[in-house]
Amino acid sequence: MLCGLSGAVCEVPVVNIKSGHVYEKRLIEEYMKTHGNVCPLSESPLAPEDLLPLKLSTVATGAAPPSKVTASIPSLLSALQTEYDAHALEMFELKQHLQTTRRELSHALYQYDAACRVIARLNRDIDQLKKNASSAAADDSAVDPWVHVTAAVGARAKELAHYRKKERRVEELSKSPTALQLKTSQTLHQTDKPGVLTVDIKGDRVVTGGNDRDAKIFDITSGKIEATLHGHSKKVQKVLFHPTADVIFTGSADKTVKLWTAPKYQVAHTLTGHDGAVTGLSVHPTGSYLGTSSDDATWAIHDIGTGTLLKQVATDAKAAHNFHFHPDGAIFGTAHADRTVRIWDVATASNVATFEGHTGEVNSLWFSENGYHLVTGGADGVVKFWDLRKLKSIVDLDVGKPVHAVHLEVGGGLLGVATDKVTLYQESGKKNWDIVHTLGDHKGQVTDVKIADQLAFVVSTSLDRAMKVYA
Repeated sequence: MLCGLSGAVCEVPVVNIKSGHVYEKRLIEEYMKTHGNVCPLSESPLAPEDLLPLKLSTVATGAAPPSKVTASIPSLLSALQTEYDAHALEMFELKQHLQTTRRELSHALYQYDAACRVIARLNRDIDQLKKNASSAAADDSAVDPWVHVTAAVGARAKELAHYRKKERRVEELSKSPTALQLKTSQTLHQTDKPGVLTVDIKGDRVVTGGNDRDAKIFDITSGKIEATLHGHSKKVQKVLFHPTADVIFTGSADKTVKLWTAPKYQVAHTLTGHDGAVTGLSVHPTGSYLGTSSDDATWAIHDIGTGTLLKQVATDAKAAHNFHFHPDGAIFGTAHADRTVRIWDVATASNVATFEGHTGEVNSLWFSENGYHLVTGGADGVVKFWDLRKLKSIVDLDVGKPVHAVHLEVGGGLLGVATDKVTLYQESGKKNWDIVHTLGDHKGQVTDVKIADQLAFVVSTSLDRAMKVYA
């Protein structure tokens, strides 16, 4: 019989009566002393009384196991026997550890294989998600950006229309227009190409554009030029302050619009798209979009933040001389060389009304702040007030000379008209406007006029190279 520990023939065999395993008595007793009362092979509890000695046959069936009795050197053989027993026990433990390691390795390999399968599946899922995201982005880019514009414009128009239902009234001026006197006269632009063509105001600051291809920012309080905006290749025909941001727009005969940003007033964007001189600029009430008109008989709307051209429409009229958004932002107007004024719906980009009545080119237009009226001025020397509810002219002012610009004070009760001078009209009745003051200090054609809120001051520009401030 072979020992379950050493694998050698047992000299004194014993059997575990619980598991049936056979051991050399000497080895199993040594094992139990070292590892406790447990069966080496079955790992079940093992008590000394569970070991049953086996009686072997006395008939010789093969070579007898080594015997210490027959050894010639008893002590050496005893030592060798002890060492052999220790090696046998160690070999058994190594076999056990090997089996345990194999099981652990097998389990680890299984986990590794499972992890690889999970990673592969996750990679496939990620690739699919990226593909879906790319497809969604492509779908979004395929959507006309005008859809987002019309949504923003519609929301803002509803908000402002609701507000204006309570605020639509003409405000009284804090002082009389007759008290205006010339405060300062500035020749801001170069003398080799005289002529200041356009002006806009914001607070106490003024921006002008001239034949010299530059725009100038002037501070009325300090009386100093803040900055010179140089970048256009032809004359600057329109200038405009952004109502809330520190941004200035300049439109030029070079067919471009430039966006200048503070504090150094460098060009942030150059807007293109027109094939003719830029003649009109207006910021939408959202503050996000800029409307432009051109001599090429088109109007366009641009994204101020990105400089992107969002929409451009060719009209069936002649050259467009001016562009202005309605205060609610749902519509805008364009003035044309064919003697018409066109009203456009922003959402549909369609012409919803056409005003006819001028006998000359229409050069300028301005919506009243209360949203009810539109004022236009033409080369026929007539200023017209149009009722936007009835779509008809309600007041005609015969100025007598070609009108180059009109501007309504934000309160709605004072109108400035630029011809060869600046004439101020004040509303005296429902359909009556009377001349209350004439500012005739310019020596050339007056090109533009702006009235500050509550008549804080009036600014005018002229081909005589001067910008004049009245206060």
